[in-house]
Amino acid sequence: MIQLKDQIGHELQLERPAKRIVSLVPSLSELVADLGARNQLVGLTSWCVHPKGMREEKVVIGGTKNLLIESIKALQADLIIGNKEENVQEQVEALGDDIPVYISDVQSLADAYEMIKDIGQLIGKTPEAEVMVKEFQALEYQLTKQEALSFLYFIWKEPWMVAGKDSYISHLLELLGMRNLVPEGSGRYPSLSWEQIHKLNPDRIILSSEPYRFKSGDLRAFHEAGLRSHLVDGELFTWYGSRIGKSLRFLSKNPFLY
Repeated sequence: MIQLKDQIGHELQLERPAKRIVSLVPSLSELVADLGARNQLVGLTSWCVHPKGMREEKVVIGGTKNLLIESIKALQADLIIGNKEENVQEQVEALGDDIPVYISDVQSLADAYEMIKDIGQLIGKTPEAEVMVKEFQALEYQLTKQEALSFLYFIWKEPWMVAGKDSYISHLLELLGMRNLVPEGSGRYPSLSWEQIHKLNPDRIILSSEPYRFKSGDLRAFHEAGLRSHLVDGELFTWYGSRIGKSLRFLSKNPFLY
C-alpha cells in the first residue's frame, strides 16, 4: 500500500505502484520516462514533446488547459499526474472523482526534489528517483554565486509579463545570487509597463522561449533601449522534473555575467 499527500495537500492511496499513468504536464511526462517508466505512460498532452518520439506512441489527451476528460477516463489509468499552475482546477477535479490524482506545486528545487521522490514512489521507481535527486543536489551545491546582478525574466510580450519572486524561475536565478526586481506582492507572473521596466533598470533582461517565444528582434529592441538582454531556453527554467540536471549545468556556466 502506498499512501502520501500531494503538494496541495490531497491524500493519495494506491494498493500498488501505478502501471497506467496519464500525465497532464510535459515536464512530468519527461520525468516518468527518465525514471524508466515510459511503458507505463498511456496518455499525455499535445505539448509533451520530450523524449523525442514518445508523444507518437501514446494517446494525446488534449492540451494542459483543455483536457479531453472522457478520453482520459477511457484510458482506465490508475494514476494521473498534473500541476497546480499548468492545469485547470475544475478539469482536474472532474478526473479526481474516479482516478487518483497527484498535483505538484513547485516553487523551489526543494519542492521539485520532493515531487520527484513522490512520483518515484507512486510509479514503483523509488531507487531511480533517489539517485536522480542526489545527482541534482550535487550539481546544486557546486553552483557558485556571481556578482549580485538584478534581473527581470520575461515570459510574455504586450502585456509584458515577468516571473515574480515566488516563482520557480526566480528561485533558480537567485541561486546565482541574482536579484529579482519585481516589486513585492506583485504575484507570480505580474505585468509591467514599458515605463516601469525602464524605471526598475535591471542589470539583465532575460527573454524566454516559452510560453511566448521571444526572438532576436525583441533582444535587439531591449539592447537599443539600453537594457542588456539574453535569450534563453525556457524549458531550462520551467521544466522542474528530470530537466533540472540540464538547468543546473547551464547555470553553472554563469551565463549572465557576459
